[in-house]
Amino acid sequence: MPQRVPLDYVMTGRDFIAGTSASERTDAWEFYHYNAARSDVIGALRALPDTRDVSCTARPYHFTVQHARVSIVIAFHNEARSALLRTILTLYHRTQRRHLHELILIDDYSDDGDLLPDMLNLKIPPFLRNFSSTSPTPMTLTKSSSSYFTSNSQAAPPTNTFSAPTEVTIKTARNTRRSGVIASRNRGARLATGDYLLFLDSHCEVNVGWLEPLLERLAIGEMAGAAGGVAGGAPIAVSPVLDSINAESLEYAASSKNLMGGFDWNLHFHWIPRPQSTQQSQQQEQQQQQEHYQAEAQESLASLNAKTAYLQQFGWERKRFSEARIHRDTNTAATAFKSPTIAGGIFMISRHWFHKLNGFNPFLETWGGEAIEFSIKLWLCGGQIEIVPCSRVGHIFRKEHPFHFPNGTDSQTTYLRNSKIIAESWLDAYKYFFYASKPAARDIPINNTHTQRSHQLKSALNCRPFSWYLQHVFPQLKLPNDDFIAFGTLSSGELCLHITNPQAVIERQLRMTSCFQNDITHWYLHRENAQLQASSGACLSVVTEMPTSATKLRNSTRSTHLRVVLQPCVVSADEHSQRPRSGNVGAARKRALSQRWLRRGGWLVHQQTQLCLDNPLSDVVVVSHCRNAAPSQLFRFAMELQRL
Repeated sequence: MPQRVPLDYVMTGRDFIAGTSASERTDAWEFYHYNAARSDVIGALRALPDTRDVSCTARPYHFTVQHARVSIVIAFHNEARSALLRTILTLYHRTQRRHLHELILIDDYSDDGDLLPDMLNLKIPPFLRNFSSTSPTPMTLTKSSSSYFTSNSQAAPPTNTFSAPTEVTIKTARNTRRSGVIASRNRGARLATGDYLLFLDSHCEVNVGWLEPLLERLAIGEMAGAAGGVAGGAPIAVSPVLDSINAESLEYAASSKNLMGGFDWNLHFHWIPRPQSTQQSQQQEQQQQQEHYQAEAQESLASLNAKTAYLQQFGWERKRFSEARIHRDTNTAATAFKSPTIAGGIFMISRHWFHKLNGFNPFLETWGGEAIEFSIKLWLCGGQIEIVPCSRVGHIFRKEHPFHFPNGTDSQTTYLRNSKIIAESWLDAYKYFFYASKPAARDIPINNTHTQRSHQLKSALNCRPFSWYLQHVFPQLKLPNDDFIAFGTLSSGELCLHITNPQAVIERQLRMTSCFQNDITHWYLHRENAQLQASSGACLSVVTEMPTSATKLRNSTRSTHLRVVLQPCVVSADEHSQRPRSGNVGAARKRALSQRWLRRGGWLVHQQTQLCLDNPLSDVVVVSHCRNAAPSQLFRFAMELQRL
């Protein structure tokens, strides 16, 4: 064990990071599920690439509420010290002081019980000093020297930073037992006094100019709400685009600005592509917002020299753009768009509205489903969710949860119980589709108190039915109706067909895996076009693969050079009604044929090749000649809507 730091010692960031042996643990990866040693080397702060679209940097942001106060809530459990410190420092250095009202840190009973006391004695000349969790006092922060960043983080001093705030209030609390992120976030929200609540994970790095676009969108919504007689702020939750921080290398990379949050019938979150039709309709709905953007952009273009000083104080570089470029960009990349769910649980909302919606459901335990439940609740009860592309926040995406669930439960049981409460509270009759997807949830006990509070809220706020949400907010969530032959998980034996890389768009990797995996893929077999569509929106296809020298030597069968992949679905023949070039029509029709499947007994037969979907070895899925009574070719959906 390392030597403890005396409480009267004012530490540097390097000493704080070294105050735990976590990064030296032999089981560090299993403990954190990201590279904690690499995080320690990076240190307290680093320069980040500006991943915003060029249109986001071409104009200033003006707010209706000039002095909006934001309370940032960070709940954590067993987080690496370097990752947590870097999260906090990026907030200090890339957020305007006038908006950063307070930071609220909730330690959910971490093993490192000295983390918060050590942070209270931390100094990055000067940083945190002499404040307590029960009676918070302002902490002082000034710009750190270049030598500090060079020696401690092995990176150049950040160049895309705001002027450091002079005083920031911080509140801390440590749970006396493991309560979970849901209860911890609710506790942080109760401690907050700002106008807006912003929930952030403890392994994030906010990017340059991240907060202004979120505040502007809320200000515009607040103006619309005031015009409509809505008091207490706008019923809108806004999310940034979550850039990816690689769990192994911790490299920061831009994410697509055309993804939105969604879920399937097992109530598991998915990133889904933003449909082109949705983009067009939302651009029409947000014409007023776009006109505001264009006016600001034109003003900046006409008087760029006069505004240079103003722009530079926000870290924006002076650039020159043509009028056509600004017009084009402000109609696409800079425009906020609606999303069925919150993006990854990181969002900002009026504190008034958060509490009016009763916050996160307190009957949901530990972790799982809280963002989906809050998203459905917000949409049905008069609000909406938008993703703001000009706001960028980096997030470490871990493949697994490193922490243990309390009370002797496992993640699967906890998530299933939470999902059942959501289904019984908000899905109305559509809850039976959830049970068809997750039949094990029927046997998990819950009582009326778990759903009564939600039903009372629905009545008090005159919330809409879930059918409205499916029709107006999330039509991509397909219903098992007359156009479906079967839906749900697709199993062969004890394994289910699953997409291992849902972030990709084309030719996603497929494998057979345990059907009890939390995010197991759901499938929908269409009756009309015979497509086998995944819950993430792509279709199962069979494509020709160029043979290698090894495959040429084998005495192969008819299916040797065919590969089962996922590709974007060909919607219908109607999409070719505008008479594109004949070559494009031919390619689209060819791809449509490659996506057609027939249900013959337990077989899934690829119509074009007349080959059967097969799971001959381990987790591999292929197509091969159909064979009577071959167990590897028998596939079953969770819900079959026609007799086999």
